[in-house]
Amino acid sequence: MKNILMKLNKQLIKRFGRGILFALTAVFVAVILIAASAVVQAADDTHKEINVALDATQPLPVIAIDKTIEIKPGLAKADLDKLNNEKDPEAIKAYIRQKADDYNIDWKLVYAIGAYESGYFKSNLAQSQNNFFGRKATSSTWMSWETPQEGIDNQFEYLKTRYFDRGLDTPEEMNHVYCEGDTWKYKVRYIMDTV
Repeated sequence: MKNILMKLNKQLIKRFGRGILFALTAVFVAVILIAASAVVQAADDTHKEINVALDATQPLPVIAIDKTIEIKPGLAKADLDKLNNEKDPEAIKAYIRQKADDYNIDWKLVYAIGAYESGYFKSNLAQSQNNFFGRKATSSTWMSWETPQEGIDNQFEYLKTRYFDRGLDTPEEMNHVYCEGDTWKYKVRYIMDTV
């Protein structure tokens, strides 16, 4: 069987080239993953998170089921738990990267503001009030959110409506509105460039 597969592989490479063969293999693996997901979904009609591992040495049947399969990009539940329960800096970064696409905002800018304002997400304000971005509610009180996810979501909305919609989309343009002093833009830009 192994010899037959190797001969077939050589013939496919000769006929189509490595790039096409790689693309076909990727499509085949995607179909297998979708089919495996459909089998699990069909078996139990509730939504469940599964991990699928493929054994490249074993043939896998493709089973087509009359079901619609929706694949949503995003963070796994475990990553969101690390974000909301542990306030893990890498989970915060991953969530910011994902959320940036929804607002068409450079994730590095949002990350850099948070990293600078909260001492890389470790300040007391960040830990106790999920305020990674140094935002005030009044002149003497700070904004607070139930979860880090809510704080980050709100920051994107805030930046979009208060800055980006007004054409202020770089640290240099934002500096005079976001904070007092002139050094903020340099510190945020440095973090953006080194992330």
